[in-house]
Order: sequence, then structure tokens, then C-alpha cells
Amino acid sequence: MNEWPLVTFTLFVQSSVGVTIFTALYFCWLEKDIGNQRATVAMRSALLTAAILGCLGLLASTLHMGYPWNAFHALRHISSSWLSREIIFAAVYLGALCLYTLVVLIKGHMNKSLLAVIGLLGIIDIFCMASLYYNTSILTWMHINTYFMFIGALFAAGAVIALSITAFRIKAFINNELAKKIVISALGIIFLSVTLRMAVQPSYLEWLSLVISTNDAITFPHTPIIAYNEIFGLRVSACIMSIIGILVMGYSVWKYRNAVFTSGLSMVLASSAIILIAEILNRFAFFIVK
Repeated sequence: MNEWPLVTFTLFVQSSVGVTIFTALYFCWLEKDIGNQRATVAMRSALLTAAILGCLGLLASTLHMGYPWNAFHALRHISSSWLSREIIFAAVYLGALCLYTLVVLIKGHMNKSLLAVIGLLGIIDIFCMASLYYNTSILTWMHINTYFMFIGALFAAGAVIALSITAFRIKAFINNELAKKIVISALGIIFLSVTLRMAVQPSYLEWLSLVISTNDAITFPHTPIIAYNEIFGLRVSACIMSIIGILVMGYSVWKYRNAVFTSGLSMVLASSAIILIAEILNRFAFFIVK
């Protein structure tokens, strides 16, 4: 499928940023409970995963370029081009993340403030990425829905990946209250992400209908609209899977509230997988425009 490079690039980089942010959050809580050294050991796998996801996403971005070295020419137009800004902030974010990951692996000491700053750089990069697609000629992307899709995926995908890795690393020694706090925080962010994206859909559909009814066929391509209508089932499936994943994760917290990272771990991981698959389907739905 032609959408694979763009799906991989955007979703991997967004997931990387999300994992970085949740790594900083979980490390902050763990450091208070078990100390810096043990917290660093527990969270370095998540940090390494964020770096790997970012690098793989950057590699995938070259697969949809006719001549990848032309990307360097875009750097000359930072004042007017969202592509230039996205490339620069992606380089700064990934460079900082990879360098910091290497330092943590060597020295065995993590700093939550530095992680938070790197996560902020990542959010700026994703904003530039969303703005790049928003300012294209593809009608179905030219709405604030694009920002909700990209920022929402950042937090939803990042949350489930960071949660899954963290759960495996700390299940043997973390107390039940902190384990429950970690799952509930991820669940709350995922719920908010999915809810906000659903809330913007009526406005998005109304805007599409208005644009179609007030513009002549010559002034904009019909292909994205046709594709959008044809993938109705894919969009609905992604929505249903997100809801199921949230409900399963919520049920795991309720049923195994005293052992969510032991007895309830399989249910937490299953719900995380469902939510992640939903994000992949959502991203395919976004990029299928013909």
C-alpha cells in the first residue's frame, strides 16, 4: 500500500514523542518511590524505545521522497515553509533524544526536567507536522481535525506503548497504589484523546459538506472526498476499537485494583494492543486519499 511510508513516519514519530512524555511522567513518580537509580533502570527501556521509534520514523520518511537529499534544500525556507520547520524540529528533537538516551545508558542517571524539555521539542515538531498537512491541497486535511488527529495519536499511542513497557519493567517491585496511578493516568489521557477527536467530527463533517456544496468541481480535487466516503467502515472500526480498548483497560483497573500489574497485566496489555491497532487504522484512514 502506498500509504505505508507516511503512516509509519507520522505514527512512529508521534509515538516516540508520546513515549518520551510518559517516560518523564512515570520516572518522576518512580523516582519519589524507589529512588533515581532504580527508577532509571526501570524506565530506560521506555526511553530507548522512544529513540528507536523516532529513528525508524525518520528512516520511513525518506521512502516517500523521490530524492531524499532534496530535503536539505527545504531548510532554506524556514520563515515560510512548514516543511522546513518540521525537518528542523524533527532533527533537534531526535538528536536531543538519541544523545540523551546514550548518556542515560552510559551513566545510569535520568533527569525528569531534561526529559520534559525533549518532550516539549517533540510536541513542537508534531505541531509543525500537522501544520504541514493542514496547509496542503488535500481537502480532507485542510481542517483543524488534522491537529486533533496528530496530537491525539501522540498521546494515545505514546501512552499505551509507555504503559506496556513500564508495566513489564516494574511489576515485580512496585506498590499497588502507584501501579494503579500509572494505569489510570494513561487511561485518562487516552480517553481524553479519543473523546476530543470524536467531538470534532460533527464540525469536520459539516465543514466538508459545506465546502463540497459551495465549490465548483474544477476548483478542488474530488478524489479525497470519494476516498473519505469509501473508507467509512475503516473509520468506524477504528472508533469502535478505541472504545473497546478504553473499556477493557478501565475494567482491568476496577477488577484488579489491588494487583493491576500482576493479575491484571494481561488485560492491560490486551487493551493497549487494541488501542494501538485503532491508532494504526485511524492513520490509514487519514492518508487514504485516492
